Amino acid sequence: MDSSIIDVTGAGERISFSHTDYDTSRVDRLGDEYQKQLNLNDQQVHILNQLWYPSNNFSSIPFCRSQIVKLFVLILDDLSYKYQKQGTAIEVEFNTVADLMTRSRVKHGLNDYSYKHTMLSSLTDIHYNIFKHAENALRIHYGHTRKINTDPDVSDEEVLTEYHLRITNKLSQVLQIWIPRVDMPDRKTERLLYGQSPGRWRQSFERISKEFRNNMARYMDLVMDLAELNSSNPSLEMIYYEASKDISSVDPQAALTLYIYYIHADLLSDTFDNRPLNKSNIKKLFKTDEQLHDFQVVIENLVASKDLGQALAAVSTVLLPKRKKISLNADAIEVIKQRHSGTVELLNKYLQEDEGPIAVEQVPLVVDMPEPLMSAPGGTAAIFTADVNLSAVQSDILMHFSRNNYAVPQCEIEQMAKERGVFKNQLIDSINEACYDYIGDVLIEEEEDNYVIYEHYYENILAK
Repeated sequence: MDSSIIDVTGAGERISFSHTDYDTSRVDRLGDEYQKQLNLNDQQVHILNQLWYPSNNFSSIPFCRSQIVKLFVLILDDLSYKYQKQGTAIEVEFNTVADLMTRSRVKHGLNDYSYKHTMLSSLTDIHYNIFKHAENALRIHYGHTRKINTDPDVSDEEVLTEYHLRITNKLSQVLQIWIPRVDMPDRKTERLLYGQSPGRWRQSFERISKEFRNNMARYMDLVMDLAELNSSNPSLEMIYYEASKDISSVDPQAALTLYIYYIHADLLSDTFDNRPLNKSNIKKLFKTDEQLHDFQVVIENLVASKDLGQALAAVSTVLLPKRKKISLNADAIEVIKQRHSGTVELLNKYLQEDEGPIAVEQVPLVVDMPEPLMSAPGGTAAIFTADVNLSAVQSDILMHFSRNNYAVPQCEIEQMAKERGVFKNQLIDSINEACYDYIGDVLIEEEEDNYVIYEHYYENILAK
């Protein structure tokens, strides 16, 4: 753009002006600052140097500031191209509007002694208004929630109409083209933007929820990364809280983990809000009152210690199935021993009479058992689900567990296996192997001298 004011009155006069017409002592000379970085020409440098640009939180971020200047220069170039296609020039259009603005501000038009100064000021106002449009467009594009006023400093309605017709309308078209092409903020800039705009995280979180809610590993990674970028944001804790609510019905364990992060962040904030889980989420997360109680204990310990690592380790087991504690009644066992002591002595006597003196150790305790349950018509599927494909022998062993409170001495299982012509370990392993894919765990486990079954697992393999 030529450094002069074109007379649009028809008299053909060109009013020249030099750089000294402006305040050269101004510190923020954007043209000089970005001449090398953006490879600006002399004309672009001159226009930028004339802008009195009060810095603000957004534009004080180096990355944002450079992108505003870059977008401003691109806008002027594209406006110039569009005016040329219409058979006019950017200088003519800007000077026409500046002249209208000046005439509304001074009393005697060109004859007024202040016309030249006011005309130059009006041209600067036009450039500054375009610069503010560039900044505002970037704020919106970067998700910065605070906007700036871009209304031109024009009070006359006729002049304002002409301003919009010649400049603002075309400016809107140009911005739609160039905004998608600007560089996006780097991580350092993102942290600064999140710190300045506490609600900005919601836009990013909504995108994560919409696109990755069915991919929990990716969801968690992105939420934790968003939280890291918001480390200086006073609303950090709300990221964890909203994410916990968001996935309570999708992944309860991940939801509890995020709630632990929320409480920890809340403890480190200025005010401890301690937002509770709502009732609907509690129903989604916990299957039993015991699980809820265990989780409350984890929260209480975290509030007391502020130890995040300890709380995360503790919450990882809250939703796991609880193993039943098997307690053997020593008095009852002793009674059974006494009941069968005569049988043992008599057996030893018979063996000694038939085969001579033989040292016979005490016979393992054998509990009276009913006859093995016969398979119902149609096979074991009548008792257990067909998905586990159990044999009659395997079904009999499992039914024996159900009749003995899911805990049977190993020696008893060994005797039953021997009666059926199989080895104890082979029998137990075959049952576990048949059921593993269905329940996702080992069905029969060793506990001291007993074999035990988790009752919930047993119920899962029953035919429905």
